[in-house]
Amino acid sequence: MNKQELRHDAFRENIVKGIEYFNENRATAIKIFAVIILAVGGVSYYKHLDSIKLENAAHLAGRAQNIFIGDENGNNGNLDKSMVKFERVLNNYPNTPGAIQSLIYLLSDAVSNNDLNKVSELLDVNDGTIEDPVVLGAIYKLRGDISQNDGDHSSALKYYQKAESLMDGNAIQTKYQLEIVSALLAQNNYDDALKTLEEIIENDNAGFNEKNRAEELLAYTKHKMGI
Repeated sequence: MNKQELRHDAFRENIVKGIEYFNENRATAIKIFAVIILAVGGVSYYKHLDSIKLENAAHLAGRAQNIFIGDENGNNGNLDKSMVKFERVLNNYPNTPGAIQSLIYLLSDAVSNNDLNKVSELLDVNDGTIEDPVVLGAIYKLRGDISQNDGDHSSALKYYQKAESLMDGNAIQTKYQLEIVSALLAQNNYDDALKTLEEIIENDNAGFNEKNRAEELLAYTKHKMGI
């Protein structure tokens, strides 16, 4: 028997062994195959559900926004009806872009009505679900405002600093720096307030209104320091 025949016999023997193993372990093999099929099918199914969830949230949030704005004929929006829809999206489709959009409108409405309890409630329910730096910065700012209003100036300062850190190089950064100054002044921390105000005034990218406000606060701070 030559080498070619030996290789052929070994190959055939391996095939025979494989068939025998499958026949002997048919039940186990079928179970494993079924588990693989179910796993792949399950992943595809849940991906499909997530896709539908995102689409539904975006669609409902868009409808709520249209109701809020009004129709193309110039009719005014129905604020109460839109807020109900935004609440529904927020509750039924958490952690979706539609929910974040709804949260922004609900927070804006609560701030406009000076309803700090509602603002606090919305922030607590949706804590940790926001990744967009601009939205997250605004939320930290709101948390700082609530803490400041409650007289917790230390917590307010931490929230304002978090908001400011997210806006590096952004025009909004200066606004948050002014909030930091307000929290520092409330704690009689004039040295750090002075440094922050000088940074704002020396910043060429700071807006005209922000610089004017910074100069007013700088004069106040220096007066308190006896400079």
